[in-house]
Amino acid sequence: MRFAVRLATLLLSGATAVSAQDALSLLTAAQQAQAVRSFEGVVVFMHDGRFDAVRVVHRPGEQGYQQIASLSGMPRVLFRDARETRIEAPGRAQRLPSLVFAAHAYDAGRVGESYRLEDAAEERIAGFNARVVDAVARDDVRHSQRLWINPDNGLLLGVALIGPRRETLQQVMFTSLVVDARTQAGAAASAEPSLPESLLPIALPPGFRLIAERVDGTRRSLVLSDGLAMITLYLEPRADELDRLTTLRRGATQLASRQLGRQRAIVVGEVPLTTAVDLANRAAQALND
Repeated sequence: MRFAVRLATLLLSGATAVSAQDALSLLTAAQQAQAVRSFEGVVVFMHDGRFDAVRVVHRPGEQGYQQIASLSGMPRVLFRDARETRIEAPGRAQRLPSLVFAAHAYDAGRVGESYRLEDAAEERIAGFNARVVDAVARDDVRHSQRLWINPDNGLLLGVALIGPRRETLQQVMFTSLVVDARTQAGAAASAEPSLPESLLPIALPPGFRLIAERVDGTRRSLVLSDGLAMITLYLEPRADELDRLTTLRRGATQLASRQLGRQRAIVVGEVPLTTAVDLANRAAQALND
């Protein structure tokens, strides 16, 4: 991933500011496109030295839905609308209530707080022109991202998560795409809603805000976002008493599970392992205070 070099002259500094403004405009267009554009296509997910292909169907609006079907490996289908999320695989099916935070929503207005934006290049993805936006993390709490956005329809054509040594941790890219240009009636672009954080047991990672919450019996699910990256934090009591930390990784997605006594905190997100572990440790400790 090519990051823009910090330039010293006043003239080139001005050009950099224009580039950042262009990048913000592209992110704003991507945020709006999620609410009003209908599309379907094939996406390739590259991670851990392997490739997975899925077919994606997206229909926005109040009656909209999303369907994701695997094209490689075990056949699986995920269907999600306003009422439920359904996961189907050979021999089994699972139905879950749809959560308001199930679909990722960018908040272009907040991205600049945690990332330095750069309009980096122009490329071509799945037959569409793409402007490349580099969102360079301002700290080590989150990963940098590279986003490919079509300047005409605003659709996000691909995204890569970049590690601290500028290595690609994972990449998701359309290889084929069909766009229905009709505007969905009643659909409107919206930023992630910020919820009151007064009842949170811990301080959130820098730049992250609570955007959704669900309570299911004694289990509490919290979704946090910095405008690009998202973290889900699960808080739940356990019958057994342990002092244990478990971590797992798939691509750039980290899972950190910390049980302290009879309370467990689980963090899942495309963030550095240190961020996930720190949040899980602090949440578990807070549940026991």
